[in-house]
This record gives sequence, structure tokens and C-alpha cells, in this order.
Amino acid sequence: MDTIRIIAGPIIGAVIGYFTNFIAVKMLFRPLHQVKIGNFRLPFTPGIIPKGKDRLAGALGKAVGENLLTKEDLEKIVLSDSVKKTVVDTVMDTLASEQNRNTPVKELLTAYIPPADYMAEKEHLENLLCDKMLEGIEKLDIVQLMNEESKRVVGEKLKGSFFENLISDDLIESLTSHIGVRVERYVQENGRDWIFPLIDEQAAALEQKTIHELAETVGVKQEQVRTVIEQAYTHAMQKKVSDFAEQFHIREMVEEKVRQMDVLEVEELVLSVMKNELNTIVNLGALIGLLIGVLNVFI
Repeated sequence: MDTIRIIAGPIIGAVIGYFTNFIAVKMLFRPLHQVKIGNFRLPFTPGIIPKGKDRLAGALGKAVGENLLTKEDLEKIVLSDSVKKTVVDTVMDTLASEQNRNTPVKELLTAYIPPADYMAEKEHLENLLCDKMLEGIEKLDIVQLMNEESKRVVGEKLKGSFFENLISDDLIESLTSHIGVRVERYVQENGRDWIFPLIDEQAAALEQKTIHELAETVGVKQEQVRTVIEQAYTHAMQKKVSDFAEQFHIREMVEEKVRQMDVLEVEELVLSVMKNELNTIVNLGALIGLLIGVLNVFI
């Protein structure tokens, strides 16, 4: 009889500890909805997670949007080697398809880019090329070039003639310097008016070529095309990743998705991650109850 009493204390303590923790864990998810008796709502209904699902959604959204998936994290993802390779391979495969190989460049690009954006980018590129050409011309000393070239040409034409000794280099320079100054001023004031139409004409001719023809015209190899596409993608992502992060509204998306989840789905999600830990808590309750029962025997 004494033995039964000694054993009963620890066993009852273990059972009480086990079921106490088991009920506590179940109350995380159960009941799914509040229980009412008349106008009185039973305490602890619904369960902790069903009751606080909106707060959980807000906390998860904030954690993901502000800490787990920041602008820097998004930039690392879109600029990772694997993503860049996937993008470049996709573009290369698209360009290499039979249909696109015979499609003019303009038609191919406007199929993926809004025509207005295409024209704006084309004009921007043409202006950039025009500016670079004008900068190069302005760096040239036109007056000096005309003087030297005039002296060379005149010297060749008059060599061995009667006028060779009559027309000196100083005389040629005095004439060409005045003309050179006027040419230089004309280029500065009107250079864009005659350079830009030439660039636009060449661009119009190039955009009517197919990708294959354009590559042959420019002398670009396949690996060079890959490099250009990768550089363009990297440049675009570095400039636009902040805009993407803002447009994605990651925090709001996560929050809304969690709110839309059924409570049973939330339970399944939590249990898929923490089932072993929750079982450990239940078993720990039994162990603590057992130890308290043993201690009670001695007390």
C-alpha cells in the first residue's frame, strides 16, 4: 500500500504536467472561433493564434519587409550570378530564335518595349553620340590643322613651279588662319544641326536590319553580345532596384497573405516548423510533474 502511494505521486504529477502542457499547446490554435454561452464569451476563445492572426500578419510583414528582404537583399538577389545568367540566357535564346533572327531590330525591340520608351531611348542615345562627336571635334585645333594641311597641299601643288618661292608658309598661314577661325566658330554654332541628322539617318538604317545583319555590320561576336546584355541588365537593376522594392510593397504583401490564410493553414505552417519543439514542451511538462511528485514523496 505504501509502495502504491509512493509511486502514485510521481505518476499523477507526470500525468498532470503532460496534459497541462498538452492543453496549453492546443490552446495556441484551438478553438478556432470564439465560443459564446448566450452573450457571454468563454475566456481564451478563440485560441491565441486565431485571435492574434492580424497582429501576427503585421509582425511578419514588418519583419520580412524591413529586416529579412531589404533593398540591399533584393539587389543581391537580382544581381546574383545565377539570376544574371538566367536573364542573359533567356535573352540570347530569344534573339537566336528563327522568328527573331529575321525580324528587324526596331520591330524586335518594340515588341518588348513600349514604342514611346523606345523612341525616347533612341533619341537619348543619338543625342549622346552627337555630344561625344562634338566634344571630340572641339578638342581638335581646327586652325592649326588647316594651317598644316594647307601648307602641305600647297607645297605639293607648287613644287617645282615658278610660284614655289613666291608663296611662303607665312602667307598660307595668314590666309588659312582666318578661314580656320570661321570654320571653328561655325562648327561650334551649327555642328549639331549637321551631325545629328547624319547620326539619325545611320540609326534608322541600322534599326531596319535584323539582329544577324546588325551583328555582322558592327562586327560583334556572340560573347560580346552576352557581355553587353549582362552589363545593360546590371546597370538597369542597380538604378531601378529601389523603385522595384517600393513597388513590390513586400511588407504589405506578406501581411495580406497571412491575413488571407485559413487558421488551419497557419496551424499547419507552425507545426511543420515547430512540431518537435512543441512536443518537447509537452514531454517537459510530464518530466517536471514527475520530479515534483518525487520531491513531494520526500517532503
